Amino acid sequence: MGYYGGAYMGTAIYQLVAILIPITIIFLVVWFIRSSIRKSKQLKRIEQKLDEIDNSNTKGS
Repeated sequence: MGYYGGAYMGTAIYQLVAILIPITIIFLVVWFIRSSIRKSKQLKRIEQKLDEIDNSNTKGS
């Protein structure tokens, strides 16, 4: 019984790892895409603000 119990435990651990690896990969891909989109939007906002500042300085001169 002890050997078979260990074999079942090993199989259970293997199945858990086999399920977690694809889930982790999917999570990381989604996180990377969302992070890239967020940074891109932030960069566009910063560029707009810099353009507004540049335009206001140009008009004031």
